[in-house]
Amino acid sequence: MKRSRKLTLFFVVLSCLAFSSLVAGSFYRQERRETVADFTAEVDALAGIMHQNLNFQFEALYLLKSLFDGSTQVTGDEFHRVADETLDRHPHLLALGWVPRITGGEAEPAFPLHYLAARGHRSDLLGVDLATVPAIQPVLLAAATRRQVRLTAQLPLFEDAPQVQGMLALLPVFGPGAKNEQPILRGFVVGLFPLGDLLAELLATFPLKDIDLTLLDTAAPPSQDVLFAQASAIGPGSIPAYHKQLTAVAGRQLSLRAQPTVNYLVRHGSRMPLLIMLSGLLISFLLAAYLRGLVARSAEIEQLVEARTRKLHEANEKLATLSMTDGLTGIANRRNFDSHLEVEWKRGIREQQPLTLMLIDIDFFKAYNDHYGHLEGDRCLRHVARILNEQISRPRDLVARYGGEEFALILPHTDQAAQTLGEQCRAAIEALALPHVASSLATVITVSVGIATQIPQRGSRPTELIARADQALYQAKSSGRNRVVQSL
Repeated sequence: MKRSRKLTLFFVVLSCLAFSSLVAGSFYRQERRETVADFTAEVDALAGIMHQNLNFQFEALYLLKSLFDGSTQVTGDEFHRVADETLDRHPHLLALGWVPRITGGEAEPAFPLHYLAARGHRSDLLGVDLATVPAIQPVLLAAATRRQVRLTAQLPLFEDAPQVQGMLALLPVFGPGAKNEQPILRGFVVGLFPLGDLLAELLATFPLKDIDLTLLDTAAPPSQDVLFAQASAIGPGSIPAYHKQLTAVAGRQLSLRAQPTVNYLVRHGSRMPLLIMLSGLLISFLLAAYLRGLVARSAEIEQLVEARTRKLHEANEKLATLSMTDGLTGIANRRNFDSHLEVEWKRGIREQQPLTLMLIDIDFFKAYNDHYGHLEGDRCLRHVARILNEQISRPRDLVARYGGEEFALILPHTDQAAQTLGEQCRAAIEALALPHVASSLATVITVSVGIATQIPQRGSRPTELIARADQALYQAKSSGRNRVVQSL
């Protein structure tokens, strides 16, 4: 027995440790998935902000374009005044320039860099035909063809600062052509954008801690594709690099390559998996006590379930009662009436005993409502329902609101006494003495009563009894109201 207990304890401890390992591993994997999701969300957000920021920077080109749209002869002073103001509003824009289209004879048009406003630098491209520069020529053609701003690959523009590089944006400017002809290309507004500096500023505003970032120009040659790089000294973590393609910017496809560092994984991780493993040993020793408590707890839960089931049953019964009760008067509603009459009709067929139905209608109730208002009308209905309910005492008798100001009494095993009970109900309601000055019959509330009695037979339907009682009620109302008429 002792050896068996030791073996049992060993297997319990082993099982608990195995379970703890599985839970810890699962928790670690879930934690790692959440870390990756947070990481990719941060990079996606940065990519979206960067795309918006780049589009905002292009507004500088359109501001300068408006100068050339408004004048066919822009002087150097006018250009530099507008360009300098625009550079002041866009501190990350390195330079703005104007490249006119020069035609002569049958030679191909030339596109020299005619004006250039830069931040204290000189460019060896000033005066150079940009159509002869291999890195710029295809972008010139694409911008003119699509009539949209286009970006070149990253290139140096300043001879006195070759380390300052950026992407040259070219925005075509068109003038009106001859009648029924296409607009004529006048030239290009150009701007030099340092995308790496823009990303660096974004990272200062929206820092991505412990993430290695590289901004790539996917269309550029491998030697020129890196526009910005940020790498930590601690090295990347175990999560693979994430490549986020930015929405095309001025026809240029850019990509962010991001990889979390070890510090990022540590900062977003927790010690929970290790704690789970260490707690496994403790849990194994507490398991025996827990199993004993589990049995007691199971019994307690069973009692709780039984109690809740009982309460649910009571609630269902209460709900069923509410569904069969008229909300205004508190007596049975039409649905309850139909169900009860069907039951008593079938019982009458089996027992061959009489079944009486009494229909009661409040006289001139519409006039009562019109004169006293619907609140008083509701109050009157409740009083009548209460009085009728007080006239019956047998368990199978039922008082129901049949509809509007009509009430119904179902009286099993009743025939000769029906007339007496009907008169009793009529007199009791009249004795209420509820004022009814709008009535042409009396000064108080009165009712008309129609009674029908029948022994149900096989093949017959309760609607026959209802029709007879309704006919009797019609006769009571036709013959002067405030009376009881029994169908023969």
